Amino acid sequence: MSPPLVIPFFIPHQGCPHLCVFCNQRLIAKQTSETQKFDNETERLSDAIHTYLQFKKNRSRVELAFFGGNFLGLEKARILTLLKAVQPWIRQGQIHAIRCSTRPDTITRQVIDLARPLGLETVELGVQSMDDQVLALAERGHTSEDTRKALALLKENGLKTGVQVMVGLPGDNDCGAVRTAKELSELKPDLARIYPLLVLNGSRLAQWYRSGRYVPLSLDQAVTQTKKMVKIFRCSGVSVARIGLQATPMMDDAGQMIAGPWHPAFGHLVLSALMFDQACEQIGTLLTGRQGIGESGEKKSVVLQVHPRSLSRLQGDRKTNIDRLTQAYPGICFYIERVDSLDIDKVHARILNV
Repeated sequence: MSPPLVIPFFIPHQGCPHLCVFCNQRLIAKQTSETQKFDNETERLSDAIHTYLQFKKNRSRVELAFFGGNFLGLEKARILTLLKAVQPWIRQGQIHAIRCSTRPDTITRQVIDLARPLGLETVELGVQSMDDQVLALAERGHTSEDTRKALALLKENGLKTGVQVMVGLPGDNDCGAVRTAKELSELKPDLARIYPLLVLNGSRLAQWYRSGRYVPLSLDQAVTQTKKMVKIFRCSGVSVARIGLQATPMMDDAGQMIAGPWHPAFGHLVLSALMFDQACEQIGTLLTGRQGIGESGEKKSVVLQVHPRSLSRLQGDRKTNIDRLTQAYPGICFYIERVDSLDIDKVHARILNV
């Protein structure tokens, strides 16, 4: 089944009572033109729906998503205005559900009772970390216990849940990121999104970076931490819906994005790293109990089987995975075989019989 068409509608920073150290949304909001104020919000929402529905093609499901802000933290009247604006498309069967992102500490039974009857089906929580010291240093204004309570209440009321987490937060480290993924996996959200922390101009974090108080992760460090979190989520049955930030003009503007592990294909780097690890595990299994490959001076041949859609993941960025495998196993010649029946996230290795 093809994934749903998700129509994103952004409400940057709105409804959020806090300014986290990594956020510069209020600076951006000051630069926003009057046409972007929320007094014509329903009109812009209607335009967005009309535009995105043109790209539905053969997808059977469409969801409207309120992203970028603390949706359930908006004033009650505004929540109702936005949700009611979507109802004509829901009644016509053109939109099948609504989803939103929000802070864990805004989840109450009252706000759920307000939004769920109007089509809200999925709530993604801006968790960021499950380490209370990290949350406090980032000035998030909520705790890990708020996340636990929010997920429990959402599940109790039949809503699907998502968690959004960051790697590279001040005070966090590799072990902390792993603990966050493990704790969240135990709470069984339906999906997760993982983002690397970037240093944006106008944020408190930018001041810390310039003074040397904060050192961002390198790209390799961010990929490694994220890879570990993805493994944990997957093993627990939590779908990883997104890895990395969406490319925007801001990311290419050195005046706004001043530091951090930015890469336009960050998700691909992480998935490629996971494929490399799997390939090594598979090769290790093949070698168990066999004569050391290459010891006799004879080259061995190994076929790496992968789903066609995952070919680029297996090869790696600029085919770096194949180069690394060749260096790691100098006695092996590698061949790649595309197999439609394989899971898209799996790679299988076999000895080539010649």
